[in-house]
Amino acid sequence: MSQKKEEQQIDTSKKAGEGGAKKDVIKDDKGVPLSDTDIALFKRYGKGPYTEPLRKVEAEIKELNQKIITLQGIKESDTGLSMPSQWNIQADKQMMKQSPPL
Repeated sequence: MSQKKEEQQIDTSKKAGEGGAKKDVIKDDKGVPLSDTDIALFKRYGKGPYTEPLRKVEAEIKELNQKIITLQGIKESDTGLSMPSQWNIQADKQMMKQSPPL
């Protein structure tokens, strides 16, 4: 039992600063370029059966959203106010005079 514990323990006798001249460079011994099937596998990895149709639908939604924004012509601000060129100050003053105070 004590031998298993000794095997499982991490060797902390080496300091982190030792071997400063060494660089942690991983070298590929094979050096074989990827084939077309490997590249196709990487492209396909992580994709589900509906990935391509979803991308098409998302692109269509973005296009339609952009079309709607351009047809609206007015861009909303963060404050919720319209552009100063569309303000009607006289009508607002008249409305304030006619409405009863709170």
